[in-house]
Amino acid sequence: MAESPPSTARLRKIGRTLRQIREEAGLTLNAAGRRIERSGSSLSLIEKGTQLLRLRDLKHILDVYDVDPDTHHALMTLAAQQHQQGWWDDFKDTIPADALDYTSLENDATHLDAFEMGFIPGLLQTEDYARSIVRSDLEEAQTSKMDGFLAFRMRRQQILDRSAPPRLRLVIDEAALRRTRGGRTVMREQLFKLLDDSQRQHITVQVLPFSCREDPGVTATFWMLDVGRPPILSSVLITHLTGRLHLEGKADLERYSAAFDRLRTSALTEPDSQSLIKRLVSDL
Repeated sequence: MAESPPSTARLRKIGRTLRQIREEAGLTLNAAGRRIERSGSSLSLIEKGTQLLRLRDLKHILDVYDVDPDTHHALMTLAAQQHQQGWWDDFKDTIPADALDYTSLENDATHLDAFEMGFIPGLLQTEDYARSIVRSDLEEAQTSKMDGFLAFRMRRQQILDRSAPPRLRLVIDEAALRRTRGGRTVMREQLFKLLDDSQRQHITVQVLPFSCREDPGVTATFWMLDVGRPPILSSVLITHLTGRLHLEGKADLERYSAAFDRLRTSALTEPDSQSLIKRLVSDL
């Protein structure tokens, strides 16, 4: 198997951190470059996250910068993950590179938080429900790839079954539960699975009801993830009709974290959410 391409999210995080360290030390690109024996232009590419770093090269930079042990460990961990090979490499001809990059982060995530408005989240979908979603999303020219897209979506769910799974917290809009996809039988099985998964220790499911007392002020689906304990990388993913938007800045992360807290406060409790799902099942 060919070597995996570097994770751009990880490279950007490494680059931002190196830039912050350099600027806090009062060094220009050229001055820092002379210390680490690189040109200023080469260092600039590293700080922008557009140049791959070998582990020994990053270690040299961190040693020259004399960074603290925690930062040293975090950046070296991210760099080591850049070339990890995983099951997602089998889908390089089917799935866009940015989706594969996100999946590699998801594979290493310790925490996942999400708000979903239109669908049962992919990590908890049944295969038949997922098939109906994939089929509706594909353009006519892509229908030959449907099996690949579906297999990719189902493989992602394996992270929830391993011995040390990530903590998954979901807030799902009531509309997603009421919209029948794939027919009544498919939807009924999907809601049963959602109920079963909501009782797993590492999964929290809350429903944002139509009757919520306070409007949380959130109008779009988003996912947040943390890699590491404590987090060494955090990211927000927003999907839209023609692509994906990754947010990694501190202000964006804080804003979405606050929004998720509002959503959890406005949503039904876990027991009340399960009760609502059971009523919806009985109506099908």
